[in-house]
Order: sequence, then structure tokens, then C-alpha cells
Amino acid sequence: MEDLQPLEEEAQLFGVLYLGPFGHFLYIVLDKIFKGKKDSKIVAKKVVLEQLTSSPWNNLLFMVYYGLVIEGKPWIHVKTKIKKDYPSVQLTAWTFWPVVGWVNHQYVTLQFRVIFHSFIAFGWGIFLNLRARSMALTKAK
Repeated sequence: MEDLQPLEEEAQLFGVLYLGPFGHFLYIVLDKIFKGKKDSKIVAKKVVLEQLTSSPWNNLLFMVYYGLVIEGKPWIHVKTKIKKDYPSVQLTAWTFWPVVGWVNHQYVTLQFRVIFHSFIAFGWGIFLNLRARSMALTKAK
């Protein structure tokens, strides 16, 4: 059995070095743009803006990072996989993350938004990994 420790550390680095700080500053900027208000229209605007900007970017960046760093594949293979899988990943994200975004912006205070988002993202990561694994097993049959 191969040692998974280096892979786990590389995956954690993505969250610690990029996703955590990015989310922290994103939520601060959104609250500044919309003056921290929490009425339904403002929350909806925050969610839409987040889903049209950071969601596609974060999913794309994660797929690049995962392919190049975690799997150690060459760019040409990563690029092909992204072209094939990215639309499905992003559409799936848009069915799930807007609800999380709504709850986060409506009910979670600014200082806990990244933690709440990260907790949900942990489950999302498990879902994506199980989905990728089941697709690979289906193709192998």
C-alpha cells in the first residue's frame, strides 16, 4: 500500500495557502460592496456574485492543482480532463453551493463564514472524490 501522507499534505496545502485566505478576503469584499446588509435582495446578490466569479475560478484552480500536484499528471492530460469534466463539476456546484452561500451570508457572522464554508467543502470534497472513483470503476468494467 502506498503512503498517502504526502498526498494528504499537498491537498491540505491548497486549502491552507489558497482557499482559506481567498475565502476570508472574498467575504470581506462582499460585505464591503454590499455594506454588510442581510436583507434577502442583498444576500441574493452576494450569492449570485460569488457563484458567477469565485465558484468557477475555485473549481478550475482546484482541478488544475489536483491534476498537476496531487496526481502528478502532465499538463496536457490535466487540460484534457478539465475540458471533459469541468462543465459537469461546475453545473453540479451550481446546484449545491448557492444554498450553502445563502445560509452562509444570511445566518453566519463574517468571522465564521470561512469556517462554515470549509466544513461544508470538506463534505463536498468527499463527494467529488467518491464520484470520480465511481466513474473510474465504471469505466474499468
